Amino acid sequence: MSERIEVVETWFRRVWAEEDEAAIDEMFVPDGTARGLGTYVNGKADEFADHERIGPDGFKEFHSALLNLVGDVKIEITKSMEQGDWLALLCVLKAKKRGTDDKVQTTGTVFIKVADGRLIEAYNHFDFMSLFGQLGQMPANAFGDCLCGKSVG
Repeated sequence: MSERIEVVETWFRRVWAEEDEAAIDEMFVPDGTARGLGTYVNGKADEFADHERIGPDGFKEFHSALLNLVGDVKIEITKSMEQGDWLALLCVLKAKKRGTDDKVQTTGTVFIKVADGRLIEAYNHFDFMSLFGQLGQMPANAFGDCLCGKSVG
């Protein structure tokens, strides 16, 4: 296993499984960026801000918001490829709905640049629609309804 994958696995364990917010500052460079997680300003989504690019502070808001919904988070890397400082990862996120034993699961891909043991830049593409459906925040067949041209909500 490569050092870069070990860094990302440590990130997944500390930030998500251990819910260690301090790991974000330790492992994500101050001027680093993450995309694909929404943009948060004062706890509210801002869909027009900088193409959903967030830094460590925005990531902390995302981290807190998601952990309010789920706990016992485990992220497993199922496939990986490396090119230079970049990793391409296929992941499975498994968790439990907060306050229950209801299990939820989703998949995602992450393209992430790692250098000197820290995260520099990431492009995240997780199936949050499926996750929110499992959490009861969206109609059960929202994806299918949308594909058929129906409005959800």
